[in-house]
Amino acid sequence: MRKEKEGQRKLTEAEQARKLEFERTKEELFAKGYEEHDLTMGVVFANVMAIFLCIPLILPFLYAFALKNPNAPMGLSFRLASDSIGAGVLGLGLFFIGFILLISLHELIHGIFGALFAKEGWKSVSFGFIAKYLTPYCHCKEPLKKAQYLVVVLMPTLLLGVLPALVAIFLGNSTLLNIGILMILAGGGDLLITLKLFFFRSTAQEQLILDHPYQLGLAIFTR
Repeated sequence: MRKEKEGQRKLTEAEQARKLEFERTKEELFAKGYEEHDLTMGVVFANVMAIFLCIPLILPFLYAFALKNPNAPMGLSFRLASDSIGAGVLGLGLFFIGFILLISLHELIHGIFGALFAKEGWKSVSFGFIAKYLTPYCHCKEPLKKAQYLVVVLMPTLLLGVLPALVAIFLGNSTLLNIGILMILAGGGDLLITLKLFFFRSTAQEQLILDHPYQLGLAIFTR
C-alpha cells in the first residue's frame, strides 16, 4: 500500500508551519554533513499493520490472566446496574469518553517525554489531529537521539498498556486488563515505528531522528 502523499490531503495552518520548521532543520543538518533517510508511512497502512503487530503482544497477557484468574470475566461489558438498553447505551457512552481521555493522555505522555529531551522543552512540542483519519498526534520539532526517541515513542504504551495489563493479571481485574489491551492496540502505530527503527541499519556513528511534520513516522539523519 502506498504511503500517503502530501497532495492527498490539505495541510492545516499548524502543519504548514511545522513543515517550514522541518525544512529549516533539514537544511541545517545537511549543512553539517548529515544524510536523510525517510521512514514515514501511510496512516491507513499503519493502522492495519498495527493490529496484526499487536495481536502476538496481547495474547500472552490474555493467557496469563486466564491462567491465574480462571473465574474472572475477560470480555468488555457495557452494563451498569441493570440489563436495560438505557444502561447499556450509557455504559457504551462512558466507555468512549474514557477511551478519548486515555488517547489524549497517550499523546500527552509523548509530549512530556519529548519536552524532557528537547533543548527548548515544551516550546518544541505541539499536538495535532488528522481529521480525515480521526488520528491525534504529538510532534517534536527538534531532532533527538535514537534512544531518546524510542523512549518518547514507547512510554505511552508501556505506562497505559503494558503496566495496567500486568497489574490486572495479579489483581484479577478484568476491567484493568481490558484497558491495558485497548491501550496496547492504541499504541500499535508507535510499535510499528519502533519496528522500522529496529530494522534500520547504518554504519554511521551519529544518528538523529526528526518527527515528520504531517505524515506518520520520521526521518533519520546519519553522519
